[in-house]
Amino acid sequence: MLKRYMVCMQELIKDITMNVNELSYIDAENVAVGFKRSRESVTEEVWAEVTAIDLGDGAYLQKKEGRVEKFFSSQTLLLDGMPVKYIMDFYVPVFLSLPFREKLVTVFHELYHISPKFDGELRIFKGRAYQHGPSKEKYDKYMEYLCDKYMREVHDVVDFLKETPIELIDQCKGQEIPKYPKPEPLLYRLTWC
Repeated sequence: MLKRYMVCMQELIKDITMNVNELSYIDAENVAVGFKRSRESVTEEVWAEVTAIDLGDGAYLQKKEGRVEKFFSSQTLLLDGMPVKYIMDFYVPVFLSLPFREKLVTVFHELYHISPKFDGELRIFKGRAYQHGPSKEKYDKYMEYLCDKYMREVHDVVDFLKETPIELIDQCKGQEIPKYPKPEPLLYRLTWC
């Protein structure tokens, strides 16, 4: 049942990126959908997250530990034999229990975190509040605007979000949920400083 939900979410992401100009730079085929288990009563508003996993050709992470510099390259995550640049995880069962509009706005919120260059990085705003810009409230209002813009037309692909499937929520509490392992960066060079 969760697998069906993943497929529906993938179709929704594809439809959003085809119909909302501000997100048209996203190749939905390069965004995997997964789940993470949430606590049953979460007071925080963390219902989903997007993770960038592809650093691009020749890109690397650099970490300095004392006098040692470590250089890492990214591993590739394949979905149906194709490399994926991002994983969008939804926290279940909490996400499934949200009202329809909050679920849809959450999808927009996470998609907008993807870099406009679609280079395997996340969107970075200037200043200290690099994730949402100077005002998270303005960020959220903009996501609501994009959601409203999308919903001006009828999109049947959103119908699955209108459900609050009790049996699916119960399934999330009991068993393993399908999720993608986050590929760890591969160490490819050590340098002594």
